Amino acid sequence: MKHLEIKCKSLDFLLNGGIENSIITKIFGEAGSGKTNLCLQASRECTNNEKKVAYIDSEGVSLERLIQICTDYNYKDILSRIIFFNPSSIEEQELMLEEALKIKNLGLIIVDTINLFYRINLEDNKEGTMRSFTRQMANLQIASREKKIYTIIVEQVFTDKNGNIKPFTNRDTEHMVKTSIKLEKVDVGLRQATIVKHRSEPEEKKVIFKITQKGLE
Repeated sequence: MKHLEIKCKSLDFLLNGGIENSIITKIFGEAGSGKTNLCLQASRECTNNEKKVAYIDSEGVSLERLIQICTDYNYKDILSRIIFFNPSSIEEQELMLEEALKIKNLGLIIVDTINLFYRINLEDNKEGTMRSFTRQMANLQIASREKKIYTIIVEQVFTDKNGNIKPFTNRDTEHMVKTSIKLEKVDVGLRQATIVKHRSEPEEKKVIFKITQKGLE
């Protein structure tokens, strides 16, 4: 078991050393809670170890933000090792994911946001959408284990009747996720991360972290 340090002390403490390889890690939370910032920082640290990152981006990642958090790094080297994919449908996302997993020297794959098209298409084509989503999750699970890569998926959320924030996802694939982290806004620039599921850390373990110009601290 290896860990990818995020280089945010509180988050690395929360995860007992960082993102674990060979498993799927899920990050979910409301808009602006820090999900993409976490993904960008993980990408920075992975490429800094001379590995490549496949970033499947359906939300529109800010390259300016990536460059900003790489101020103390060689951002040109980092950018050269991150391969971005921009799907416009769940079918494209599935195909791009398959291509991404073929990248040589791949260290990390990120799907941000994995359930965007799932959520959009579910009402019109429930069966086909659920099949595609399940295949994508299965491909990630198998590749994570076989290639020993780090895998992060980001999920959109909804608020249930009790006011709890929950991921909008397919329950049939929940067993494929081994680490699940909920991010929440606390104050201006302050966020809370809570363990929902982890193989070695207790549920409801919480930490506070900051979003700054240089990243998560």
